[in-house]
Amino acid sequence: MKKIIVLSFVACGILLAGPVCDFKEKDVQNQIDYANKHGHKDKISGLKKALKELQKHCKDDVVIAEIKTDITKLEQKITEVKQKLSEVQAKGKSDRIKKTEMKLKMVQTELDSKKQELKKMEDLLTPPASKSSK
Repeated sequence: MKKIIVLSFVACGILLAGPVCDFKEKDVQNQIDYANKHGHKDKISGLKKALKELQKHCKDDVVIAEIKTDITKLEQKITEVKQKLSEVQAKGKSDRIKKTEMKLKMVQTELDSKKQELKKMEDLLTPPASKSSK
C-alpha cells in the first residue's frame, strides 16, 4: 500500500511539472550525458544540481514569466545602447561608434534568442489540436 501511495505522489509530481519544465529537464539531462561522454567532469556536478533544482521547483508559468522579464530587460538595454550610439555618433569617434554598434548587435541577437525561446516554450504549452488549426 505504501508503495502505491509513494508512486502516486511521484506520478503527480511528474504530471504537475508541465511540458516546459519537462523540456528544460530533458535539456539539462542531455547536457549531463554530453559532459559524461566527453569527460567534462567539472561540469557534471553543477548540472546535476541544476537538474535537482528544476525537478523540485520548476513551474511552467514561472519559467515563461522569467523569459518575458528577460525580454523586457533586453528591450530596455537596446534602447540604452541606441541612445549611447547616437551620442558617440554625434561626437564622431569612429572607434567608439564601431564598439557601440557591435554591442547593439550582440544585445539584439540575445533578444532574438530570448524571443525564440519564449515562442518554443509557449508552443510546448499549446495543445496539439490547437497547433494544427494555426
